[in-house]
Amino acid sequence: MGKTSEDKSTIVKFVTKSLRKAILNGTLKKGDRLIQEEWAERLEVSRMPIREALTQLQMEGLVEMIPHKGAVVTPITKDNIEEIYHTRALLEGLAVEKSLPFLTEDDKKRLKDILIQMEELEISDATNDQYIQLNAAFHETLRKDCPWPRVQKMVETLGISPIAPNLLVDYYCETQREHRMIYEAVLRGDAAELRAAVEFHILRTKNNLIQYMEELNN
Repeated sequence: MGKTSEDKSTIVKFVTKSLRKAILNGTLKKGDRLIQEEWAERLEVSRMPIREALTQLQMEGLVEMIPHKGAVVTPITKDNIEEIYHTRALLEGLAVEKSLPFLTEDDKKRLKDILIQMEELEISDATNDQYIQLNAAFHETLRKDCPWPRVQKMVETLGISPIAPNLLVDYYCETQREHRMIYEAVLRGDAAELRAAVEFHILRTKNNLIQYMEELNN
């Protein structure tokens, strides 16, 4: 009998976590080639899940696919995280503050619907991707009516560090409390409170991400 799609998905997730950990804890250094055959043998899997894992890690910015060389490690550093998250906190805080006066009742209902879906979701490997999509939709809805296009574009370019949601499963309760506070600031129409809540939320995520990486390196 062949493997079911669920079995394959579990194997890919195991391989992705193993490779991600090797990059974040320094086993794989910047510029190292990530050779599929070696890791397939080491993790006792076929090359197919290695290839799929590399695609995910490329999206997360942890490997780069270079012609004639293959997958090369590009680890994210503490300084990278500090820069990305501090900049994002400032820009996204500004974007939601400017967007707030233009949010409609339908927008507020959408925020509430997304919030409830996130709160009711039982977090597991199987639902993590769904949570990531809901989280992105929540943030996008908050800032969608920002009338300053350059700020919008800069936030979208920076984005959220794609590795964060995959690493910070243990912090979902905190994240949800903060999302609820953000939503309540929207309902109150308090732009300063909303901006502060969004900035706090992003910087708290940054601190947790750095703590996670430091624990990996101990």
